[in-house]
Amino acid sequence: MSAADRWVLAGLRWANRLRFALKLRRHGRIAYLESPRRDGPTLVWLHGLGASKDQWGPAMFGLARQYHCLFIDLPGHGESLYDCTAGYGPQAMVAELEPLLVSLGDRALVLIGSSLGGCVAALLAARQRQHFTGLVLLAPAGLGEATLGPALALGLRNGDACFGYRTEAEMARFWRLVFEQPPRVGPRIARALAASGARRYGQVQRVVDDFKREGLGQLASQLPGVSCHVQVIWGSCDQVFQPSALAETIRLLPSATGHLVEGAGHVAYLERGDEVVSVIRRYLLDGSTLDEGTPGPGDRLRATARTS
Repeated sequence: MSAADRWVLAGLRWANRLRFALKLRRHGRIAYLESPRRDGPTLVWLHGLGASKDQWGPAMFGLARQYHCLFIDLPGHGESLYDCTAGYGPQAMVAELEPLLVSLGDRALVLIGSSLGGCVAALLAARQRQHFTGLVLLAPAGLGEATLGPALALGLRNGDACFGYRTEAEMARFWRLVFEQPPRVGPRIARALAASGARRYGQVQRVVDDFKREGLGQLASQLPGVSCHVQVIWGSCDQVFQPSALAETIRLLPSATGHLVEGAGHVAYLERGDEVVSVIRRYLLDGSTLDEGTPGPGDRLRATARTS
């Protein structure tokens, strides 16, 4: 990766960090961005496979102007330090992230996780070693092979690299998998992103391998142990995990509400950021959804209706 590529990507990162007053912090091997402390809950953001703390997009970062936020680089991602002797499956990530969350003391914590980060966030909540007041899952991984989209299922069966990229062509193919409408970027940024992907490619494949060893369906059995009310969000055009998994996820959770984002793919928070923020904001502001316990039959009926 050339110095010019590094400068291009650094410029994009720091533009958002300055715009949203985000400061780079470290806790052990974990790197994260922190917004100024405010009243109310702390929002802890866990990104998806191959992404980073800097890739949530302006709509999600905008919540840092109202809430205390931590945007965390998962182990083996972004600026978190990579150790080839460590494990990088979801369970291993949970163990490494727990000390950082414990260091936040008695602040009310809401976990927000996308894909791999959603799996890690839900596993953290299910362990109940800490008290989480809320959980937002954006198309979480870990629900089993039956939830995989056709291309991903075929790739995993054949041993193909479905995630990550090393060239601009591979990046374009990957974007067609995770976006319903892939973004358009200029040639200079595209080259820099592809070079960054090539540098991290081996680490991404290591995470995939460790996830498979831990079990692709490891989250499903843990969801009934999540005690807080959960907001689940899914893109209607998700090709990574089938949108039909939204209803099954809600069924497995003791207390949950679902929202389907029409016309969005796997990263609905980037494609329909305003809508996703609106759903999250409503969830946070509605006091009845945080820490309320198991809903009654009427509440479950309304939750299921919202997924249609």
